[in-house]
Amino acid sequence: MRKLRICAAIAFVLSGMFQQQSYAAPVPPEVKTTVAFVYVLNEKGEKVANGTGFFIGVKDPNKDHYYSVYFVTAKHVLQTLDRQKWLPGFFLRLNKKDGTSEMAPVPVVPEGTNKTVFVHDDPTVDLVAMPMLPSQDVFDFKFLPDSMLTTRDDFKQLNICEGSEIFFTGLFLPYPGYKKNYPVVRFGRVALVTDEKIEVDNEKMDLYLIESASFGGNSGSPVFFYLGAERQPGSIIIGSPVLKIAGVMKGYFHEAKLLKIFETAKIPGIESSLGISAVTPAYNLHELLFGKELKKLRGF
Repeated sequence: MRKLRICAAIAFVLSGMFQQQSYAAPVPPEVKTTVAFVYVLNEKGEKVANGTGFFIGVKDPNKDHYYSVYFVTAKHVLQTLDRQKWLPGFFLRLNKKDGTSEMAPVPVVPEGTNKTVFVHDDPTVDLVAMPMLPSQDVFDFKFLPDSMLTTRDDFKQLNICEGSEIFFTGLFLPYPGYKKNYPVVRFGRVALVTDEKIEVDNEKMDLYLIESASFGGNSGSPVFFYLGAERQPGSIIIGSPVLKIAGVMKGYFHEAKLLKIFETAKIPGIESSLGISAVTPAYNLHELLFGKELKKLRGF
């Protein structure tokens, strides 16, 4: 895979298209072309699905139609189960224009001159960005423009709060697709926006919660706000709704339940989803993409 820059003239910028859609209408198929699936090797050396990621482009302010493109996913998708070490690499399953897909090996290099993964200054932020540009002659993918990211100011100006509508798209482990990727789309609403950090996996993180159950493979999926009349309280909005990148799926909250098994000393447990998922806010991704390290790398 080639890295870094792209001319927007040969890419599909989604923001204008989405503003013409109604949330009640089917999700345009183009939204699913922004995501790709992450596969890793298990103990037997077999490729297994592990998460989702998506492409986003940062526009050069000095050049029209010129972007640097990144593959974004949740940081834990590219780490060991204990979150203590990076995986040496992964396989990116990306759809091709001939109707098939390809698994491309991608090295994970967290340090040095050949560094491939970039993270937020705050180590609790579960995000990673990788400069990456697959061949547009071969692969059927599109990227989201950085203008769609919801910044901290947007949260206030657009009145994003409990009840705001969302949807996300990503890997569905029971059926990822046999010949090509088939991302699933799920819908919901914002369940909690708070100034406090929320504890997950014994760490307090900057998150918000959504009323939508995620599942294995959704980690790293792009989450979208669909903002209609509620974005200006006390007034009626006439015109197209606004679609923004809400953030990146981290995972779901679960309730542990014990199963009583007779005639055995073992008491296995199961996890029951509470129907609430945690999302890393898009403004954390904005901070990562416009941090000193990536700005220096791309030159703007």
